Amino acid sequence: MPTTKRRKARKPPAYRQRKGYTQAIVTLRDSATKRARDYWLGECGTPASRELYHRVIAAWEANDRRLPDPAEFDDRKNGAVNGPTVGAVIRAYWRWAKGYYHIKHSAAIKSALKLLRQHHGQTPAADFGPKKLRLLREAMITGFSGDQGSRRPWSRKYINAQVQRVRHMFKWASAREMVPVTVYQSLGALEPLRRGRTKARENQRVGPVPDELLGAVRPYLNRQVRALVELQLLTGARPAELLGLRPVDIDLDAGPGVWAHRPAEHKNAFREKERVIYLGPQAQKVLRPFLAARPLNAYLFSPAEADAERRSALHAERATPLPWGNRPGTNRRTAPKRKPGDRYTPTSYYRSIQYACEKAFPSPERLGKRSDETRAAWRARLTAEEQGELKAWRQAHSFHPYQLRHNAATNLRREFGLEAAQLALGHASAQITDAVYAERDRAKVIEIMRKIG
Repeated sequence: MPTTKRRKARKPPAYRQRKGYTQAIVTLRDSATKRARDYWLGECGTPASRELYHRVIAAWEANDRRLPDPAEFDDRKNGAVNGPTVGAVIRAYWRWAKGYYHIKHSAAIKSALKLLRQHHGQTPAADFGPKKLRLLREAMITGFSGDQGSRRPWSRKYINAQVQRVRHMFKWASAREMVPVTVYQSLGALEPLRRGRTKARENQRVGPVPDELLGAVRPYLNRQVRALVELQLLTGARPAELLGLRPVDIDLDAGPGVWAHRPAEHKNAFREKERVIYLGPQAQKVLRPFLAARPLNAYLFSPAEADAERRSALHAERATPLPWGNRPGTNRRTAPKRKPGDRYTPTSYYRSIQYACEKAFPSPERLGKRSDETRAAWRARLTAEEQGELKAWRQAHSFHPYQLRHNAATNLRREFGLEAAQLALGHASAQITDAVYAERDRAKVIEIMRKIG
């Protein structure tokens, strides 16, 4: 896999007020000539001056920290025209998009629009062209760490997707005659980032959870989450397709010895495609304990139920006699900020797995949190190198729920072929199953090469 060297992230020059003036400035230094130059940004503290600050920094980073021409940021010289600003288009588009798209896609759109508004909120929308989009993309590549907050660099594939989302906003605006259609058309001239030809980081390919890791974590999962993990391994379902499962959602007469679940909401519901998850004998064995004496509309997998079981287990292990110490329930908060929900969400399901991974694989003693220190003190104690080491440790000893779908796809393909894996995972094309989810059985290749290689 080709690798590219990336400059270590450094804090950019500060946005500050010029002494004796009400104007904001930023001082940049040329990486080649070492000459410094002040860039005047406008009235200090205004949104326009902060936007211009981010644009100047992005242009400086994109040009390998060579000083950009100040005339590039003068809208009067660039012939800006009247009309709605980029910020006005963003507000109108977001009002429409947040109710139209799935919550996961909406979150990605919101992230792209936030960065666009930060750099070009006051820019006339008709003046936003490929050059500005390219500099915005450079800001996605480099990330940001300053007094106004931080943002880690995005990966190449995510950047390409975010650029497409920005383009789509201008397409939406042109269809409603908010901006000329030529704005959207011109943005298509910006080519996508190619692998090995950019400084943008590459994400590692997602693969199945190693069997030894899964086996070590299983004992630390609560009953509900362990059942969800088993169901994913048996069916290849996405987490969201199982988290809202209720008894009423299960068809017990789908076929001889088979149950079926048809989730109302799933990834391809907007394409009017039906998703059917078939539950065989092993999946039925996992589900039966949760179906017993449960109302038809109650969720099978409930964090509130898991929390009650946890407290009951702690009470059963209590060594202090009941007349002494706290009575059960007396030391709880009367109005807690957060309460366990009736059903798991993708985030709470993920966090439950991460907690189990941390219990199964505690951090090395020198990197872990000590019992006598606060979380803030723990973070302050670790150096940047130790924080990176701790992050690498956790990544190597944890997994994400979506990786379980890769496990199921790999096992189905190995045992029953590519078409069976495609049908079970609900893919429209076997190419997706083959390229993304099903890891090829390397044992066969190894055996062949051992004989003839």
